Amino acid sequence: MYMRKALFVMAIILCLSSSLLAQTPTAWKELFPLGLINSDGKEVSLETLNGKYIGIYFAGQWCSGCRAFSPQLVPFRNDHADQFEVVYVSSDKNKAAQFAYMKEVGMPWPTLEFRSAPALALKSRFEITSIPTLIILSPTGELITRDGRADVQNSPADAMAKWQGTTPSPLPYSFTAASNAGASDRLAHLDRQVIDEVNTLRAIPKQGWIKGTVGGKEYFVAFDRTAWTIKGNVGDKPIDIKIDHDKKKIQGYTHDSGVDLTFTWSTEEYGLEGDVYGYPYWLTINWTSKNAMGGLSCSMLEFNWDMDAGVITGFLADRKADLKYDKVTGRMSGDFFNRKLDLQITNLDLHDFIQHAYLFLK
Repeated sequence: MYMRKALFVMAIILCLSSSLLAQTPTAWKELFPLGLINSDGKEVSLETLNGKYIGIYFAGQWCSGCRAFSPQLVPFRNDHADQFEVVYVSSDKNKAAQFAYMKEVGMPWPTLEFRSAPALALKSRFEITSIPTLIILSPTGELITRDGRADVQNSPADAMAKWQGTTPSPLPYSFTAASNAGASDRLAHLDRQVIDEVNTLRAIPKQGWIKGTVGGKEYFVAFDRTAWTIKGNVGDKPIDIKIDHDKKKIQGYTHDSGVDLTFTWSTEEYGLEGDVYGYPYWLTINWTSKNAMGGLSCSMLEFNWDMDAGVITGFLADRKADLKYDKVTGRMSGDFFNRKLDLQITNLDLHDFIQHAYLFLK
């Protein structure tokens, strides 16, 4: 009788212990409120993270540093799969590229929906300005290190023990994941087909200019909507760029460097991808959310703007932009990635500046 009672009590204890272990930490629900998915877009339970150290992996296929590190992270994760899991936060160019990169590298771990509110909030919360970045969290969701990448690269045999021996600290400030609410009827100004479709070609000036200084350099940039060219100079260096709407190409040179970009457009979004200054460059501009995200080399690039308030902010790696724009006078001024900017924009607007920001990044 005593033995049966003892066994019964032990069974209850084991059941309670299993139940407690199975509970998903509040931190995972806060960090990933919309859940997780795999490379096929299928739902992955948050319970797969329970009891494990978590590496939040910020990366993208376009970044050479990510392409070098991801193949190192996969076997590390697989060797410690009972103690460690990764969650991928994509900085890829689109959803298809996100899934393609996961499959290309063989990422066995889950990810968040592409550019979802929780994904954007994580980038903001951990102040991600360059990739690849691997944030390590404890099984209870507290911060272990922001530089998990260095641990995996430099001493993979010791990394897991190092994290387990580190006293965790609270996460950075809590957040509420913002939605991409808002609306804009903005059309891509330099797209002839869109202009023709809305039958406003005659109403839009044939030429526009941007003139002034950025970081002490004198700029004069002329946009011609008849010849579809961008010409001018930066100091004594010429700018000569052609926009080909049939091939969806922007090609030429500026700052003594080549520009070779492919663009896509719609009333909702404008995308650029290619090379500028000898580095990979891409930018996806979403008119509705008033946000642009991209990258130059392996540095993250982001713009956010409010036309009514005349404000544009952003960052390039760890350098910030904070500009004021007067849509009546066309004057733009402020800090542009650690450089003073003072420009007069004529017959163009803030959106044109963002579309062709690559002209002003060097």
